[in-house]
Amino acid sequence: MTALGTVARWIESIGPSTPDADAIAAVDELIPIGPEQRDYVVRFCSLIVLSASIAAFGLLADSGAVVIGAMLVAPLMTPIMGAAAATVTADNRKLVRAVAIIGLGMVLAIIVGWTMSLIAGGTVVDVRALPQEIRSRTFPGLLDLGIAISAGAAAGYVLPRRSAISALPGVGIAVALVPPLATVGITAQLGLATESRNALLLFVTNLAAIIFAAGIVLIFSGFRPVVRTSRGVLRRRVAVTMALVLLVAVPLFLHTRSVLDDQRLQNSVVRSVESWDAEVRIVEITSDVADGRATVELLLSGRGDPEPVWELAEQIRERFRGPVDLQVLYQSDQSYQVSAR
Repeated sequence: MTALGTVARWIESIGPSTPDADAIAAVDELIPIGPEQRDYVVRFCSLIVLSASIAAFGLLADSGAVVIGAMLVAPLMTPIMGAAAATVTADNRKLVRAVAIIGLGMVLAIIVGWTMSLIAGGTVVDVRALPQEIRSRTFPGLLDLGIAISAGAAAGYVLPRRSAISALPGVGIAVALVPPLATVGITAQLGLATESRNALLLFVTNLAAIIFAAGIVLIFSGFRPVVRTSRGVLRRRVAVTMALVLLVAVPLFLHTRSVLDDQRLQNSVVRSVESWDAEVRIVEITSDVADGRATVELLLSGRGDPEPVWELAEQIRERFRGPVDLQVLYQSDQSYQVSAR
């Protein structure tokens, strides 16, 4: 028995025996079966295209309010919750159906983002030229994983409780689903492969964390496989989803550590410049940390001749506690006041 299997068995052993009929009906109604399924898929595809269009325009226009509106329109939470419910009830047919619908939504949203970028995105040579709304979705960290787990748990709690269903739109706003997919399409069309992969990582993080957290809450709500022999399937699926969450946590941890290193480097640079020459002001900082080595480009402004630059590099190295490559562009502030009579 592995550690993940032990946790899965413990989770399965606790909680109420069975959910009530209303809770079961709420879960069963997530994805229609039979003649209604076609109409559901058509509505789903239409809403995906519309929400991805809104998200893409909001991202390109750097409008957070528009992106939030896209989150409200997006219908992806329904099949994701269907996948979580099918996982804990060991219903293979529903799980396959939910995964297929999620995959269809992913493809449509990425295509829409790519198309909107082709129409309105233009050409971006430097990543820093991207709108902030796009850049914020191309470097996910552990905070995004925490948000997704919390949102998934909230969705799992709300789903079987119709009296709390009004909270579900808030869950949709809290966790990003369609905007990262639209970002994948936008950055792919612009030729930014790394940013496109990172945006896809953000979506996969949200997907895995929501399914895992919602599934755990549904288990606590009493949902179990109907057939007793399927209990082993439940343990394996909980273990797999937990392993997937841990897997995506690795690059998120690396991203988070990179952000913290960048912040530490910038703080070291600012403090070092203040100590190096109190009369000098920083006009622009460009810094990066790779393999423990810092690269810093500074645009400084001051009066008179600057102090020796090697002293500044030494101070940055001491504060950052690592090797530093420093390039400084210094411009003198000169003021002229004349009168002509």
